[in-house]
Amino acid sequence: MPKNIDSVVIKEPLRKQVLTLEFDEGDDILSCIKQGMEQNKIRECDVVDADGALTTATVNAMEGSKFKKIEFSNLKIMRSSGHFKVGGGDLWGSLHVFTEGRKPISGTVVKAKASQGFKLKLSFLP
Repeated sequence: MPKNIDSVVIKEPLRKQVLTLEFDEGDDILSCIKQGMEQNKIRECDVVDADGALTTATVNAMEGSKFKKIEFSNLKIMRSSGHFKVGGGDLWGSLHVFTEGRKPISGTVVKAKASQGFKLKLSFLP
């Protein structure tokens, strides 16, 4: 064991902050997440909520025991989750979505375009 061990006591809890990204018609979701994180100097964040629809999207999903690429358009997003990091000028991470409808789609976004007013909430530590 080392003789000198520095310790830090944190008296106040760290509070997560929320960044809400609001998209215009046709905005690319992943590039806008990267741009929003860079502009607000966020290195790491979690996706906590989505509100609105995607104009077009491609997701990777499991259907039974098969891996599939599913394309859809004009579907409202019911739930979303994910985690992103920005480093070396690149965006790392994934966005998972679950759509509404008779046959909901659940998968990891490969590419997506937003509809007017689509909102995505990101939480991060300052």
